[in-house]
Amino acid sequence: MKQIYFTIAIAALLFSCGNHTTPPPAVPQNADTTVTDKPTTSYFPVTSFLKGQMIGVDSVAFTPILYTTVNGKTDTTWLKREETKTFLQPFFSFNIDSTNLLSLFTETKFNDRTLNAITLTYDATGKLPDTVQLRNWTVYIDPESQKVRSLYIVKEYKENNQSYIQQLTWTTDRSAKITTILNQPDGNTQLLKEQKIVWTDIDDE
Repeated sequence: MKQIYFTIAIAALLFSCGNHTTPPPAVPQNADTTVTDKPTTSYFPVTSFLKGQMIGVDSVAFTPILYTTVNGKTDTTWLKREETKTFLQPFFSFNIDSTNLLSLFTETKFNDRTLNAITLTYDATGKLPDTVQLRNWTVYIDPESQKVRSLYIVKEYKENNQSYIQQLTWTTDRSAKITTILNQPDGNTQLLKEQKIVWTDIDDE
C-alpha cells in the first residue's frame, strides 16, 4: 500500500513540473488597468473631504475670486467667505458616503497611467430613486503621494418644471468650478453658465 502512495506522489510531481503556464503578456505602459480586489464595503468620504477643504478656504490669506462665464463672456468678482459657502451649498445638500449610497452606486478602481492618477469612479447600479439627485462622481488620487488631486461630481435636479445638470470640478487646495446645463425637451442640452471660485494665486489650468 505504501508503494502505491509513493508511486502516485511521484507521478503528481512529474505532472506539475511538466505543465508550467506561459506568463501573461506585459501590459502596455500607458494602458488603463482595473484594480481588482474585494467587493467594496465603504466609499471614499467625499463630503467629509470637501468640508475639510472648506476649512482650508477659510484659513487662506488669498481672497476668493469668482469667475462667471455666460455666452462666452466672463465677469470677475471678489467673494466673502460666507458667499463661498453659499455658492457650494448645492453640493453639500447630500452626504456622499457608504452609509446611504452603498446599495445605489458601484465603485470601480482604475490605475489610469494616461492621467497618472488612481481613479475611483462611482456609477449608479440601476434606476435611482426620485429623491436622489446625485448621478455619478469620480475621485482622482495621486499615485505617489496618495492624496486626492481632484473630484468630479454630477447631480441632476428639477426646478420650475425644467431639468438641470450641475457638474462640480474640485481641484484640491486651489479651486472649484460649477457648470450648469439645461436639459431641453427635445433631448438636447444647453450650457447655461460656468462659475469658478479660485482661492489661491497658483493657476491650475
